Amino acid sequence: MTLFNSICLLLFLFLLSLLCYCQYLISRKNKQITCLQRQKKDELEKINNELITLKERINQQNKDQEISIYGITGERDKKDFTLKRALKRSEEANFLKNAFLSNISQEIRTPLNNIIGFSSLLEAEISLLENKELFDYAKAISESGDRLLHLLNNILDISKLEANDMQLVLKPSNVNTIIANATQLFIFKANEQKLKLNLITNEIPDVLIDEKGLTKVITAIVDNAIKYTKNGFINISTEFLQDKNEISIRIKDTGIGIDTSYLPSIFDPFRQDSLGYTTEQQGAGLGLPLAKSIVDLMRGRIEIESAKGIGTTVTVFFPSEKTVKEDPSVKRSIDQKQKFKSLQGLEIFIVEDDLMNKIVLYEMTKKLGNVITAINGDETLKVIDQQYKEGRIFDIMLFDINLPPPWDGIKLMHEVRKKWKEYQSIPFVAQTAYAMAGDKEKLLEAGFDDYISKPINQQELYSIIKNQLNKL
Repeated sequence: MTLFNSICLLLFLFLLSLLCYCQYLISRKNKQITCLQRQKKDELEKINNELITLKERINQQNKDQEISIYGITGERDKKDFTLKRALKRSEEANFLKNAFLSNISQEIRTPLNNIIGFSSLLEAEISLLENKELFDYAKAISESGDRLLHLLNNILDISKLEANDMQLVLKPSNVNTIIANATQLFIFKANEQKLKLNLITNEIPDVLIDEKGLTKVITAIVDNAIKYTKNGFINISTEFLQDKNEISIRIKDTGIGIDTSYLPSIFDPFRQDSLGYTTEQQGAGLGLPLAKSIVDLMRGRIEIESAKGIGTTVTVFFPSEKTVKEDPSVKRSIDQKQKFKSLQGLEIFIVEDDLMNKIVLYEMTKKLGNVITAINGDETLKVIDQQYKEGRIFDIMLFDINLPPPWDGIKLMHEVRKKWKEYQSIPFVAQTAYAMAGDKEKLLEAGFDDYISKPINQQELYSIIKNQLNKL
C-alpha cells in the first residue's frame, strides 16, 4: 500500500468518525428537544387543565352571582310592588276618608246653621225679657255654635284640600282690598280683648290669586293671632319686594308665642303647642295648616317666626301678577291644576275593541273634555304618534285589557311608555270584565296606576280619574 492510499484511508476513517460523532450529537440533541417538547406539552396540558378548571369555576361563580342578582332583583321588585300596593291602598283610604269628612261636614253644617240662627233669635227675645240667667244660657249656645261651625268649616276645607276637591279661581286681584275687608271682621273682637289691630298697607301690584282663598288665609292667621294674644297689638302690613318680584303679607302679634320645638310640626293638622296653647286656648290646630295648603295651591309660600313670650310673625309671599305672566310654565301649571281639579277640558284616550263598550265610555267621558278612541294596539300607536307630533299629550289613558292579537292592554301600555317618555308619568287605568280576587294587584304590578271592572260605574270612573290626575 502506498503512502497516498494510507493517507486517504486515514482521512476517510476520520471523516467517517466525524460523521458518526455528528450523527450522535444530532441524535442526542433530538432526544433533548423531544424530551423538552414533552415537558412543555405536559406543562401546557397542565396549564390548559387549570384554565378549564378556572373557567368552570368562574362560570359557576357568574351563575351564582346571576342567581343572587336575580334573587335580589326579584326581591326588590317584590318589595317595590308591595310598597306600591300599600301606598295605593293608603292613598285610596285617605281619599275616601277626606271625601267622607267633606260630605259629613257639609251635612252637619246645614242643621248647625239653623241652631245658630235660632239661638240668636232666642238671645234677642230673652234680652227683651231682661232675664240675665237665660240670656247667658242663650249666649253660651250661640258662642258654642259659632265655635263648632268654625271648626266644621275648617275640617270641610282641609278635607276638600286633601281630597283635591277645592276649586280656586286665580285672577289678578288687589291684595290690600281683600286684606282690609277680612280685617274688618276682627275689629270688634280685637276691641273686646283691648288689642290694638293695625292695618298698614303700601302700594303693591296685583297678584294672581283666588280672592276667597286669600280671605280664608288671612282670616285663619288673624284669628289665631287674636286668640293667642292677651295684650298688646296685632299689625297687618303689605309690601312689594322689588328684588324678588313678589308681595308680602306680614301679620305680627305680641301673643304668647310658639315653642321652637313645635315649629317644625306647626303645619300638621290637629297639632297644638302643648307648651303654649293650653286648655285655656280653644282650637283644633287647623288654622295654619289650612292657610298653608291654600297658599301652596296659589303658588305662594308661608314663613313663621316666633319666640316664647314675645310673639309670632307670620309672613305670606306671592309672586306678582307680572312675574306669573312672564313665566309661561307657571301659568300653564296653574291652568293644568285648575283643569284637573274641575275635571274640565281634559284630553282623554280610550282603547276599547267592543263597539258598545266604546260608545258607553265615550258618552260617560265626553263632557270632561276631548275624547279620542281606538279599537286596537296598532291604531292606538298611530293615534298617539299623530297627536304627539301635533304637540298634544293625553291627560288620562283608559285601556281595555283584552284587545285583538298581537296586543293586550298590558303590552300596549308598556309600548306606549317605552316609545314616548312623557307617558311614563301619565296615569293609565285598566278596564276589564275580569273582576276576580287578585286581578287588581296583577294589573297594578304590571304597571297600571288604577283599575276599574266592567260594567263601569260613571261616578266610580270619575272618582278614579280625579284621584289619579290630582296626584300629578
